[in-house]
Amino acid sequence: MHNLPIELVKEIVDNVSDTPDLFHLRAVNSTCRDLVDPNLFHRICIGNSVKSAQNVMQIFASPSLAPFIHEVVYDPRDNHPFLLLRSSDAEACCDEIEIAELEEALTETFTSLSNLPNLQSVTLNFWPSFISQSGVDTRDHPYWFTSRQLTVLHSVYHAMKNNSSSPSPYPGIRSLTLNNVVLMPAASYDFVRSLKDSPLTQLSISVVSNSELFAWSGSKTLNGSVQALLPIPNGRLTSLEIKGPRGLYHSPSAQFSTHTYPSLKSLVLENIVLDHTTSTDGVEAFILRHKNTLKKLEMKSCVNYIQSLSNPIRRWATIWEQLREELTELEEVVVDDGGCGYAVLNTSEGYIPHAALADSTPGLLQDDEQSLKDFCECVTARTAGSL
Repeated sequence: MHNLPIELVKEIVDNVSDTPDLFHLRAVNSTCRDLVDPNLFHRICIGNSVKSAQNVMQIFASPSLAPFIHEVVYDPRDNHPFLLLRSSDAEACCDEIEIAELEEALTETFTSLSNLPNLQSVTLNFWPSFISQSGVDTRDHPYWFTSRQLTVLHSVYHAMKNNSSSPSPYPGIRSLTLNNVVLMPAASYDFVRSLKDSPLTQLSISVVSNSELFAWSGSKTLNGSVQALLPIPNGRLTSLEIKGPRGLYHSPSAQFSTHTYPSLKSLVLENIVLDHTTSTDGVEAFILRHKNTLKKLEMKSCVNYIQSLSNPIRRWATIWEQLREELTELEEVVVDDGGCGYAVLNTSEGYIPHAALADSTPGLLQDDEQSLKDFCECVTARTAGSL
């Protein structure tokens, strides 16, 4: 490989994606190392172990490698089931000293994100298990799982706050994705509100299923409000995704206060329950506050809560009609096949589909379907007319 043209060596490197192979190429000579490093260290994954956090910390501290890092992913796991231990089963599974060492290592690593001059994206995947220092995959107590979640989140926001107060031209993290979040009381997220000048342009939040939380907490309403994790209103945020939990029991509160993001272009809502009455901090009001900037609206498995059939029903047909009339800048609408539905609150199971609604309100579902179709066709026609 010493005699190959540099262009050919670069072509070889650019077509290698397997990490072990890239490390082998990197060890050939200094030329290969210089060509491999931008690809090899573009995306860094941090496992849920002390060893992984310490190894990554060494990369972060390297002046020659840190500039190559554009994306950091915490604890990626493909097709991994989310299973919380019941409190009664978890007592013997946790070594508190080892867990404390893990939290300390993760804190040091994530607060160091502010040292990465080209970091753009951070993805945090929260799983209720970790790799022990003996290499064993250990399921931990839900208390430690939620504590570690707050520790990691706080560390990331500390890094963003350091960047926002620094005279450095580094713009800071632009995209933050949070998966398997347990929504704690709002006071737990004071560090979010303390970041007065958030650099984020994209924020995605997915919440743990309440049925999983009920298995160890005994509470069907443990998940708090998504609002506590929303950045202070600013002109940077362009994309927001909020994905509620699937399954039984209550969904998290989707109250948006009077939050307004003047540059918001894309909004994705999944498994969100709309309240039975309209309000200034409700979902529709939040959507309509962004009618001048919103280009994409995606609503999947969202439902309208019906408190009682004796009260007027907030029909989806009415909601779609209002959105069609007011969202004049919209270019894309994505809704489940069959549209969104209606739900009642069952004290044992939480929000469940309203089985008798179609029979008690003739023409309701047909009107909803037609109104949604009109909404989608109107958006398509406006987009085509602007080309």
